[in-house]
Amino acid sequence: MNFDIDNLSKEKLLELNHRIVERLKYLSDRETLGLLGKFRVGDVVEFRNEGTMTRGTVIRINRKTLSIRTKEGRWNLPPQSLRKIKESEKTK
Repeated sequence: MNFDIDNLSKEKLLELNHRIVERLKYLSDRETLGLLGKFRVGDVVEFRNEGTMTRGTVIRINRKTLSIRTKEGRWNLPPQSLRKIKESEKTK
């Protein structure tokens, strides 16, 4: 695709920018909702915390994040940053 924006006025560019930002937000929210659906309360997950992997349990599914309880405390994290632990990995 090739778009010629060189001849657009400032107002038109701002309108275009607004529409692009709204579309990107929509796509991101849709992706997040799809990923949230893959988790259930009680799932064991892991995530990177200051360079090390931290393991915890999903205690709540929020609108855009998951609440995770770990030994260190409670975290609210987006599903993109989590990896679900399989049953065979839980004993490691």
